[in-house]
Amino acid sequence: MSTAATADRVPRSPARPELVRRDLVHRANEQEILVSPPGRANGAGYDSMTVTTGISPYYLDHPGPYWLDALLLTEACRQAALSAAHEFEGLSSDIAFFFNSIDVEITDPAALAAVRGELTLHTEFEQLQLRVDGSPKQIAYAQTGIDNAGREVLRTTMAVQGVPKRRYEDLRAYQRDGTPPPTTAVLRSDPGRRAGLSTPHSVARSESANVALARRRTEEGVSVAELAPDFANASLFDHDYDHFPAMVLIEAGRQLVLADTPWPAGHVVTAVRATFDHFAELDRATRLVARHSGRWVDVDCVQDGLVVTRMSFALAEAGTDGGDAS
Repeated sequence: MSTAATADRVPRSPARPELVRRDLVHRANEQEILVSPPGRANGAGYDSMTVTTGISPYYLDHPGPYWLDALLLTEACRQAALSAAHEFEGLSSDIAFFFNSIDVEITDPAALAAVRGELTLHTEFEQLQLRVDGSPKQIAYAQTGIDNAGREVLRTTMAVQGVPKRRYEDLRAYQRDGTPPPTTAVLRSDPGRRAGLSTPHSVARSESANVALARRRTEEGVSVAELAPDFANASLFDHDYDHFPAMVLIEAGRQLVLADTPWPAGHVVTAVRATFDHFAELDRATRLVARHSGRWVDVDCVQDGLVVTRMSFALAEAGTDGGDAS
């Protein structure tokens, strides 16, 4: 993205406001930090502020306002909840996390698109079960995003699990019949992995590094594509991974449903529902299959005939209120 395009859409400041510590949100790069340190809210729960100054160009590579990026909102909410759990609820920092489910809805797209400033993210934990070692057996939380006029513009619910990092490698090898998984660092140099990459404009992007789909086609009336993100993209892969993370799968699903519209740049995703039943392995061919069901588009992520992730996306034309996603 050009400097000029970025400049007219992002608030500028000499330095970023205070950011949450990177270890509390499991991020390596400062540009990927999207929230302030959490604090106790008046009443129940915890509040964080978004921090959108100086964020990664990945989150700005859209034809419309960056606030309407479902990935930006999902990641900010993840960081707000995780940092509050670490800071206030006794969650150990030596944990490898994985999502069970994500449900995100932009409740007021017009108000959100017009935000000048930051959002308040309010988090309440509905379930927080920790094992004796401090790892999460189950964490479920609900969140709202409030603009500076006090309007609710966003709702989320998410559920995650985790294991101590010392057990994570054993868990992953066990799931793969004793074979350790390869990592993004090892696979990054494979020249054929992104063959047939979709054009950026076909998925409402401008930079090819942000395209996650290849060999998009129609099979028996169903839209199909191969998962092919850039492992060197630090926003999709902030650190070395041994699986496709949830945010990458959601981004690929979003791109597929936008690519199926007559005008990808003229549509926005206003709601995402996703469940993650299995790890999406890096070294297995990964197909995304989209089926339309009214206003929703269902996208399955399939490896070796097994659906590893199920997602649904609600679409609206850019500039409309998006209606009710229920």
